[in-house]
This record gives sequence, C-alpha cells and structure tokens, in this order.
Amino acid sequence: MRARTLLSAEEFDNYPFEEDKRYELDEGELIEMTRPAYRHNRVLQKLLVKLVRYLEENPIGEALISENLYALSPSTRRSPDVAVILGDHQAELRDAKIIHVIPDIAAEVLSPSETPGAIHRKLKQYFAAGVKEVWLVDPEDRTVEIWTGPTLPETEFTGADSITSTLLPRFTLALQELFS
Repeated sequence: MRARTLLSAEEFDNYPFEEDKRYELDEGELIEMTRPAYRHNRVLQKLLVKLVRYLEENPIGEALISENLYALSPSTRRSPDVAVILGDHQAELRDAKIIHVIPDIAAEVLSPSETPGAIHRKLKQYFAAGVKEVWLVDPEDRTVEIWTGPTLPETEFTGADSITSTLLPRFTLALQELFS
C-alpha cells in the first residue's frame, strides 16, 4: 500500500512539482497523473481542435487544454483533458496558475487504467463545483457519454452518431471523425 500525501490547497498551489509530471489534488490527497498514450492524445487533439474551431466561429467562450488546474473546491484541483468556459473570462484568467472559474464543460478522455470508482468520484466533484456537462470520451469502446449530473449519463453517442450539446448550439463532431 502506497503512502498517501495529504496537502492543503495552498500547499498544493505552491508545491515544487517535477516539471515532467502532472498532478491533481483529490480532496486533499496529492495524485500523480500518468502520461497518456498516443491514442488518448490523438482523440484529445481532435476534440480540442474541433471545439476551438467551433468557438472561433461562435465566440461564446473558449476551450482550454489539460495543462490548467481548476479549483473545484477548497481541497480539490482537477485538470480535465479539455475544459470549455463559456463567456469572456480572459481578463481574470490572464495570469492564473490555478483557475477559479468553473468550466461549463469538462471533457475526460478515459484511459484503460481509470477505475469506475475514480471516474464517478471525478463526476461528483465536477458537478458539486458547478460544471454543467461532463463528457466521458472512451477510445476503447469508441463512445462518448454526456453527463449532466453524477448519477446517469444524459446522452450516449455510439457508432455513426455525432456529439452535440445544448451548451454549444450547432456544434457537431462525428464519432467516426473523433476516433479515426
């Protein structure tokens, strides 16, 4: 059994992290994140590019990559693979290392090592913080679930479906394109 490292949010926010590693704070526990595999990053890139293009054409917000940490609670910092923040928050985000604006959409590209319990825990944390939608993107099953609460997905996209969201009018992304 590994020793747990417990930190306050202030300690985490000022922690001397190793440059080549990623970390999150899970209700006070320091979590070292594993580096994603090629397929994960390829799907992530396709999702991000499509969202960025959509938001350039429809300037209702911005999509940010997983290098940003979001303060979901006083003891939780998460870095979703893609976060969509609606509205104009550039001025308050300009120099932020820890983002206190809660994303409207948090997209997570699932890794084979993620357990259902860990995923459900993240869902609960996102929704408790005020996230409106969580997109669970599963490259293994080639599916996307959109959750609007922590108990059951609102929508599941499979096969020839295209991702849509009530938060992003006219946004579509074909799963065949996402997983190609």
